[in-house]
Amino acid sequence: MGPKVAAACRFVERGGRRAAITSLDRITDAVRGKAGTVVEPEERTGAGGRPPGG
Repeated sequence: MGPKVAAACRFVERGGRRAAITSLDRITDAVRGKAGTVVEPEERTGAGGRPPGG
């Protein structure tokens, strides 16, 4: 795993909501989710795809 991806994963695993890896000239699109590589936490679900306690 490349160092940028590893750092993005660590950031999200430690509580960050979202990390984007992109070039500076595409940062606006990356913030909107239209460019780059985005790392977000997995949605946790319980049995049957329902959120825990739901």
